[in-house]
Amino acid sequence: MPGHAGPIDRSMTANITNTGRLHFLIPAYNEEDNLVFLFSNIRRITYYLERQYTIVLVNDFSTDGTSRRARELGAAMPVTVIDQPENRGPGAAFDTAFRHALERSESDDIFVTIEADNTSDLCVLGKMLESIVRGNDVVLASVYGSGKVVGAPLTRRLLSSCANILMRYSLGLRDLHTFSSFFRMYRHGAIQALYQAYGEQAMTERGFVCMVELLIKFRQIGVRVSEIPMLLDSNIRIGDSKMKIMRTTVSYFRVMRNHLLRKSYRPALNRADIGRLAEIAK
Repeated sequence: MPGHAGPIDRSMTANITNTGRLHFLIPAYNEEDNLVFLFSNIRRITYYLERQYTIVLVNDFSTDGTSRRARELGAAMPVTVIDQPENRGPGAAFDTAFRHALERSESDDIFVTIEADNTSDLCVLGKMLESIVRGNDVVLASVYGSGKVVGAPLTRRLLSSCANILMRYSLGLRDLHTFSSFFRMYRHGAIQALYQAYGEQAMTERGFVCMVELLIKFRQIGVRVSEIPMLLDSNIRIGDSKMKIMRTTVSYFRVMRNHLLRKSYRPALNRADIGRLAEIAK
């Protein structure tokens, strides 16, 4: 069983005035063994943050008991389980979760995307909320920059670091240090603006690189993105990571080509429309 999360810094939530619900959006593929700790940790953290919450778990055609276990746990928690009809990847799962949550949330609600394998350190949620209150629209929990990774193979850490440096400088996102991590917090308005700008093309990448695509599109429509440091402990995970390194690396280069050469991620909007969407995101 994974170890318990660290203590929560209650002082970081003292000046948070937004009282909207937190909607945890979680893609899951064969994560049955991780769900008990994941759901109990969400319940514990939201209790200390004094926040109402919902959990939307998108089961990406798992071959284990992920869907059944999530529904069992949901009997005592506000959990919605959405079963994909086939394995579509995390990008499609997040697209499903965002659309579902947008239809069932209020303008002051906040979306939190996390991994299902317990590698997201929920103890930093207070700091992420504080960053949102300061005026940011999207907050990334970053294990790079001032963050740290432990328990992961050295080769994987080196590949991730090199890929992040490449993303920073090739995509003009030099103020950011993490790109593929799922652990993020979004204002309701930021996601609403994304779908108003791009519609059915809001999320076209189906793999882990969908998170890079989102960052590019957020910058295109004037959404403010920041990050806070986080410790990622791979030893907590039960089972192997679902990320395929070579497939993801190829996807990175495809995204760079689409953005830099084909301009594929630009919304069909004029300057006035983009300014209006940036206001919606606030």
